[in-house]
Amino acid sequence: MTADPGDRKAVARQLGREPRPFRVAARCPFGMPSVVENERHRNMPTSFWITCKTLDAAIARIESTGGVREAQEHLGEEKIEEIHTAHKSAYGTRVAGVREGGYVKCLHAFTALHLAGAIPNPVAEWTLQRLQNSYPQDRCCTAKEPEN
Repeated sequence: MTADPGDRKAVARQLGREPRPFRVAARCPFGMPSVVENERHRNMPTSFWITCKTLDAAIARIESTGGVREAQEHLGEEKIEEIHTAHKSAYGTRVAGVREGGYVKCLHAFTALHLAGAIPNPVAEWTLQRLQNSYPQDRCCTAKEPEN
């Protein structure tokens, strides 16, 4: 997986570190990377990763108020297990490496998977319906690289 040098720099700024090999899987309304697909590593079960700081923070707010448990209770183990099965079939692991059973470990992982168009899923739909502002309205949250 090789990312465009501009995307690589943008993702490094978003993450605050050099990223592992990836491809951009989804972009924000301003054209910047918002979800990346990671190169497969045994110690990295998460296939898709949200890099947009605003989107990441918005999902974290939902998680911090019990969103993982709520999503799991609302959707039920069977629907969630179907997503894990599809992910395991396509990528060799369950979503975010979660244990067997219909569990949600991380709303970010399900949402990234959905936004990338890899496996649209009801966990992400549930999450996205609860976001007030998934992206900034007036400008991109990824700081531009300083000009020399």
